[in-house]
Amino acid sequence: MSRNPPFIQVTPFLGVAAMEPALAFYRDILGFTVFVHSGGYAYIERNRIAFRLLQLEDGAHNPPGCGHAYVDVADAQALFGALHAALDTLPEGRWGPPRDHAYGQREFWVRDPDGNLITFGEGIGLNAGQWDYRR
Repeated sequence: MSRNPPFIQVTPFLGVAAMEPALAFYRDILGFTVFVHSGGYAYIERNRIAFRLLQLEDGAHNPPGCGHAYVDVADAQALFGALHAALDTLPEGRWGPPRDHAYGQREFWVRDPDGNLITFGEGIGLNAGQWDYRR
């Protein structure tokens, strides 16, 4: 058996109604790089965090906008600061500022044009550094 673990990463599928507005959001607002864009499929990545966007037809089993992904980050406040000006261009109710939660996470959230929810969070207090397995 190989000494390397068989798992590499998780890249959630997020269903979208139209690819171009979704790509513009992830690229221009959240800073992702588009590595693959072929018809109704795209692969985007930022600092080893990746999503697979899939344009869904009307009547799909899981309609566009029903996805939710949690992205663990080293410093949620700093990331929010870097994204804040771009987030301010979004319609009201599409993002929330960082908040500290009783369960030991500092988080902020944003919804893409279809309503998929992306939460960025870091461990705080006793949870600080808990999810960073690279240490």
